[in-house]
Amino acid sequence: MMRRHRILVMRHSETLANVAHTLSGRKDVDLTERGEAQMARAVRALCAWGPDRLWTSPLSRCRAIAEEASARLGVPCTVVEDLQEIEFGSAQDLTLEELERRGLSFPWRFGADGRSRPAPGAESFEELLERGRAVLDLLRPLDGATACVTHGGLSRALVGAALGASARSFWNLRVANVSSLELSCDGDAFTLCSLGLSPEELMERRRHPERAGTDVADAFRKDTTT
Repeated sequence: MMRRHRILVMRHSETLANVAHTLSGRKDVDLTERGEAQMARAVRALCAWGPDRLWTSPLSRCRAIAEEASARLGVPCTVVEDLQEIEFGSAQDLTLEELERRGLSFPWRFGADGRSRPAPGAESFEELLERGRAVLDLLRPLDGATACVTHGGLSRALVGAALGASARSFWNLRVANVSSLELSCDGDAFTLCSLGLSPEELMERRRHPERAGTDVADAFRKDTTT
């Protein structure tokens, strides 16, 4: 029988930087009051999903969810450095308007050579996709179920790497706070099984697996808004 590895990818709760529309990147930032409530919902959803292991970004907005779920479930929680958010370099802590005033933009523009042009010191989209591929390589040989708590940028990179999306298109995926996507792996290829699930939708699918289809959502939009 073909081996299937179930993979859940969940974005962290709402932060003060999300509300202020600043690029927080790899900086630890506090949750909003709404984010605290989202965290409780996310932990319940992870427990219902029932992973054999939890992986998390080293940043506190992800670790808080993963470590609490790990303690409740009694399963291991591992910090995976490559699950960190995109490195924003000199764009760190800026709003999109402030970036424009400095002659920069996000999402990164593309040059005539077809490659992204990040802010000084920042990670390119090509580099971010490569990091997504590195995480998939770690997941590929595993069995059972793995839940990854990470960021919007890395969630996009994982889906983009799994589907072979280009650096120009993968960022067009919208990723809401504490939303989840599910992948499966047969030891070689990855399949996108679900996308944009709220914690409550995730719990409902686990309670009633017969209701969960295998349709792939329209993940990549034509616009470039974040």
